[in-house]
Amino acid sequence: MRYCRVEKRLIETPSNQPICITKYKSASASFNYVIIAPATGVKQAFYAHFAEFLSEQGYTVYTFDYQGIGESKTVPLGKFDTTALNWAQNDLESVIQYVLREKPDSKLTIIGHSIGGQLIGLAPSSKLASKVLLIAAQSGYWKFWDGMSKYKMLGTWSILFPILTKIFGYFPGKKFSRMEDLPKGVALEWSKWCLSPNYLFDHVEKENLFHEQITCPLYSYSVEDDDYAPKAAVDWMTSKYHNAQVNRKHWKLGDLGVKKVGHFGFFSKKNAEVIWSRILRDTNA
Repeated sequence: MRYCRVEKRLIETPSNQPICITKYKSASASFNYVIIAPATGVKQAFYAHFAEFLSEQGYTVYTFDYQGIGESKTVPLGKFDTTALNWAQNDLESVIQYVLREKPDSKLTIIGHSIGGQLIGLAPSSKLASKVLLIAAQSGYWKFWDGMSKYKMLGTWSILFPILTKIFGYFPGKKFSRMEDLPKGVALEWSKWCLSPNYLFDHVEKENLFHEQITCPLYSYSVEDDDYAPKAAVDWMTSKYHNAQVNRKHWKLGDLGVKKVGHFGFFSKKNAEVIWSRILRDTNA
């Protein structure tokens, strides 16, 4: 069975900056809806194959680009006045509200990749989800890394991000990584979080934290060869959702029968048999 069709549109947000969403409509009648919250600087198109896979299994799936990323970059990047917190409170929140308005009786699953999984707990309406899946969602605090990687992370957040962001007026992610370029406010806020032991919780006011209000089943995944999300950092972030029905899964490559996954291989089509099938079982549970 193939998914029915793909629809793109811009939706308005409280910040008056529209964001682009893509709907992968299931070919079968279903009340099962999924929102995929992207990683930092990752375009929604990266998740297209995975979204198509879920739509073939009876889910209507929504992906989106945060402000300043991909098809939500509606003005030059230097003109975006947005932050990581705003990506949650404005962008992700607007997508959740949009889906719930379209299908108020839906069974909603929110899947967050990396920072997407962190931001779920900063979006007020996330507590309305029927299920949450965190994929390599971690604390970015530099001391969670080992050996020289620890000091590389320290240099990234204390030197590289602030200096380059000041020079360019945004963070030129394309020059150094697989990330898209980041709006200035996002880059500076993220680097501040990553230098703090309690990560975003050292900087976000308590009234804007909703991690504890999420009580639905929650699955949190990590893999041993992920250099961007060490197990301890994922454990720490998962613990912030302590009122949810938590199922924590850390995979070894040998158990999966693959040679490499890393931070982005969760969504690689070549891993559909071993990873997507496992995620689907938990989504269906």
